[in-house]
Amino acid sequence: MTDRQAVEDLLEEFYAARVRGDLEAVAKLFAASATFQVAGSDRASPMPMIVKGNFGISSLMQGMIANFELSDFTILEMLIDGGSAAVRWQATIHYTKTGQIFSTELADFLTIANGQVTSLIEFLDTALAAKVLAAK
Repeated sequence: MTDRQAVEDLLEEFYAARVRGDLEAVAKLFAASATFQVAGSDRASPMPMIVKGNFGISSLMQGMIANFELSDFTILEMLIDGGSAAVRWQATIHYTKTGQIFSTELADFLTIANGQVTSLIEFLDTALAAKVLAAK
């Protein structure tokens, strides 16, 4: 899938499902051999990781959806070039384990093929993530 409108539609479907916490809809958008990476150094934050395969991504997304509720979600920028996309977005995030609420920006770099996400690399404020996850 390299048609710009098809990629944009897939991305809008992905983010809408993520915001509403629809794990099944999110999972079906990833290819069986997809990778999901939270970029950064694990020396500075517990968030950086890489997960491979639909099962692993579904498990990761299940935890993210259960622990981080998104609201006030806005796509600030979406750049699409063939099957590659960059999405800069912001949201208010409620960390359900502690009740903390914070606003932040993230950037995702995705590769799309055959109507599914084959790679997603997410950049987030890992210092903020470390602070939020350390709070009891």
